[in-house]
Amino acid sequence: MNFLGTLENGLFALSQVLRLPVIVLLWVCVAAALFMAGSCVAEFLARRRERGLFDLKEWIQSGSTLAADAKRLAVLPAPLRTMLREVNDQREKEAFLDGGLEHIVLEREEQVRRSLAGSRLLAKVGPSLGLLGTLIPMGTALASLTAGNLDAMAGQMVVAFTTTIVGLSAGTVAFVIQLVRHGWVNETIREQRFLAERIAGEMERED
Repeated sequence: MNFLGTLENGLFALSQVLRLPVIVLLWVCVAAALFMAGSCVAEFLARRRERGLFDLKEWIQSGSTLAADAKRLAVLPAPLRTMLREVNDQREKEAFLDGGLEHIVLEREEQVRRSLAGSRLLAKVGPSLGLLGTLIPMGTALASLTAGNLDAMAGQMVVAFTTTIVGLSAGTVAFVIQLVRHGWVNETIREQRFLAERIAGEMERED
């Protein structure tokens, strides 16, 4: 029994050691959620200004894709403009071998999808940290209740419920941002593939 009690006391002490890192990480989650929300709003305004009435089909039908001048390139959204410039650069360097276009498209897709990593991580980690921040003080609260210290127990319960609220709030914000950006990412990838098909067709006609 003594050995079992020692193990239990050790686990309790370990949970108390984790208390400070969990609280610090919850503050990090709050800062990350606010930063992501601000970035999402800024991206929304940028996309609204950049795209406006832009239609990729109309842009493609208005002239050659590979031979687009600076004025036509300026109309393209930034991800498509960057991809098209990279394709032209590779063609000028004569480094555009078989599979080169597909490599550029896949590389651009990975770069676009990478913007979802932060919000996806926060949506999962935030609630988990909130749960940890709830259970750790509750252990202390139960110990205070056993000792008859109701004031200490009440203080620990306040901390427990507060960390739950903070963790769930950060996770909810990240989840909403994830949904919004996921739609933007799918739209960008769809446009990149469509543009790549047009580029491939023009390259075949050149050959």
